[in-house]
Amino acid sequence: MNKFILSIIVVGVCFSQDEADTTVTAPVDTTDLVEPDTVQAIIQEEIPKTTEPTANDTLVPLPDVRELGDKTNKLPLGEPFFELKSSIDLLHQQMDSLKRVISVYEKGKGAMPTIDEELLNLIKIPQLRHRIELQNGTIVNGEIIQEDDLGIIVQTSIGQLSIEMDRVVNIVEDLPPNAKVEIMGEPFVNAFPDREEISGVVKNVGLKRADFVRVIAHLWTATTELVQTDSIFVTGKQQKYLTGIRTDTALEPGSTSEFKLTIPLSDEDKVSYRTYEVRWETYK
Repeated sequence: MNKFILSIIVVGVCFSQDEADTTVTAPVDTTDLVEPDTVQAIIQEEIPKTTEPTANDTLVPLPDVRELGDKTNKLPLGEPFFELKSSIDLLHQQMDSLKRVISVYEKGKGAMPTIDEELLNLIKIPQLRHRIELQNGTIVNGEIIQEDDLGIIVQTSIGQLSIEMDRVVNIVEDLPPNAKVEIMGEPFVNAFPDREEISGVVKNVGLKRADFVRVIAHLWTATTELVQTDSIFVTGKQQKYLTGIRTDTALEPGSTSEFKLTIPLSDEDKVSYRTYEVRWETYK
C-alpha cells in the first residue's frame, strides 16, 4: 500500500514538469501516509532546481527589413559611382600642359622680360620738371611747354594748364633722379639731292650718367609714310664699365654734346618732315 501511494506521488510530480498548467489530483488514503519529512526529501531529489532569468536571456527584436520598390535606382555591378575615366583623362591633360610649361621655362624661352631704360624711354609720360608756386600758395608740378610775357602753359599729369604770369611767384626746375637726355632746340637740317645732314646738340638734364647715348632720326613723306631711319652715337666722356668695355658715348649730368647725322636718300624719296628721339642705357 505504501509503495502504491509513493508511486502515485512520483508520477504526479513528473507529470507536473511536462505540463506546468495541468494539476493532477488523486484520492489518497491518509491513514497509511509516510512521514512528511520523507516525502519532502523525495520531492526535492526528483525535482531539479530552476534558476532566475538573467539580462542575457532577454529577447531583442530584429530591425525591420527595408523593402526595395521597383523605382529604386540601383548601381549596376562593376560600375563606379562617378565618371572615373573622364576624371583621369582630365588629370592627364593638366599634367601634360604643366610639363610643357616647365620645359619652356627650362629652355629659357619663358623668362620674364627685363624692363630697361630704353623701354622706359618709349613710354610717353609728362616730365614733372618744373615746380611752379602761385600767389595763393598752390604748387603746380609739370613741364613748361610754352612761355611768353602774358603767361605759361604747363603740361601736367592730368593735362595742360594755362597760368597767367602775374599769378606766378616762383618757378623751380626739378631735375629727374635718373638720366634724361634731350635735344636742345630744333636740329638743323641741310638737305641735298642724295642725302640729308642733320646736326644738333643733346644735353643730359638728369641726375645720373647716361651711357651709349644715341640720336635717332625718322624721315617721313607728306602721307605719313616712312622714308628713312638712321641713328648716330654722340661723342661724350670716356667711360670704363665693370665688364671691361670702354666707350666715349657717356654723358654726365649737365653735360652736352654735338651730333651730326648723315642720311642717304634716293631720287624717289620725298621727305616732308622729320621726327627725332634720343635713347640711352645705364650701366655700372
